[in-house]
Amino acid sequence: MSEAGWTLLLTVLACGLGTFVLRALPFWWGLRQSAERSHFIRRWSSAIGPAAIAALLVASLFPLLWPTSGPTRALPTAVALGAVILLQRLRGGLAAPTLLGTAVYAVMLWWWHS
Repeated sequence: MSEAGWTLLLTVLACGLGTFVLRALPFWWGLRQSAERSHFIRRWSSAIGPAAIAALLVASLFPLLWPTSGPTRALPTAVALGAVILLQRLRGGLAAPTLLGTAVYAVMLWWWHS
């Protein structure tokens, strides 16, 4: 494997480990704490869903800062955000709307550029 391949592999593994630690450690810590701290962990973890949606929105809007982007990036973002809002209103929750919004955005980019 080339040096670039090893760098990519180690980067992916580090990101996976970091994601696991950021998600598992607060829950593990909350199980071993008092009821008051456990309540804090539940409140903190309830903000993860909206934060994920905001992060996806920022990641999809970031390319619009360059003048060459134009409406080809704005339309998929708007449609995906609309799908997130619609499914969240119909079903509630955050996981399904986030997954649907991500899928709609990816399919629209694939369709637009194919």
